[in-house]
Amino acid sequence: MNFSKLLCLVLVYSEQFGQVLAAAAETGAVCNGNAAGTAVTCKRKKGEDVTLKVTGTVTSWKKGTDPVNTATAKYEAKPSEKSLKIKALADDDEGEYTAGGNEKFLVQAVDCLGDTNTAALCQGKPGGSIELGLTGEGNSWKKAGGAITANGGKYGPVTEAILKINNLDDNDEAEFTGGPSTSEDEKFSVQVADCFGTAADNVECKAELGQKLKLRISDTVTGSEVKWEKQGGNLPVGKEEVGEKREGLKLPGLTAADVGTYTATYNGKTVSFAVSVPGVSGISTGGGGPKKPQGGGGGSSINSTDLGGGGGSGGDGSGGGILSYSPALLVTVTLVHLLLQLAA
Repeated sequence: MNFSKLLCLVLVYSEQFGQVLAAAAETGAVCNGNAAGTAVTCKRKKGEDVTLKVTGTVTSWKKGTDPVNTATAKYEAKPSEKSLKIKALADDDEGEYTAGGNEKFLVQAVDCLGDTNTAALCQGKPGGSIELGLTGEGNSWKKAGGAITANGGKYGPVTEAILKINNLDDNDEAEFTGGPSTSEDEKFSVQVADCFGTAADNVECKAELGQKLKLRISDTVTGSEVKWEKQGGNLPVGKEEVGEKREGLKLPGLTAADVGTYTATYNGKTVSFAVSVPGVSGISTGGGGPKKPQGGGGGSSINSTDLGGGGGSGGDGSGGGILSYSPALLVTVTLVHLLLQLAA
């Protein structure tokens, strides 16, 4: 094929792929109003942007009875599109929004949204809490196939489309399902730890002397059990390896001798956890690779298709150092690589 023609095809198709992917992403973030006046439930993950779009005339936006200050960085109003974008959705953004007439939106922020195919990955901190939200209708919940009932504040309302799990611990690591009473179709895979990591990660875990710490890999272990090691020394006395495949490592009250790099090897892969304590030296950063700092408290959620999901009710403490690329750029790079191979 002529080189110039192939280059034109690359540019054309990369633009088309980018437009399709961008449109899909935008569609998923839009909540369309109802001219009949029925409030539309708009449920999204914390940290995501959400756009409210009306069908009628927009004279003003209100949250409850208060006007929305569209001049702030939190919002982006587009009168020509009859829309209001709420950026980085948080607990404080929950409530009923109205646009001029009778179109209403009930905005809800959750840590994790269900998935009918692959279980959504939902991660939280020990002692913290996490909210699981159904994308569709339903008010029935199960944990590992068994019905969930109200239990002394452990669970929030168990008959609504959002399930809150309080005081997270190892026993909460299971697959939760939710949906209509006749079928729990949406799936959630709940994991609990202070620091999470996947293959090739070099995770920075900041801790405190005397506190407990749990490290956990995020991947599914299909082969033999996970092998935990500490570089330059032995695992702390009193450590506990937990999970069906030993996916988690629980350390007792940390001492200065426990500072260092821990590795988890599984499926031919390795994850490094660099455990540090402010003011205590001796940490080894181990191998290279991207670093993902993770704090010691709170909770986070990561969807199975988005491992950089927003923080939960307590935040996962991670920040910075994570690169993101637009779908169009990724497609372009892939096609250009193919072009170079064919031209060689």
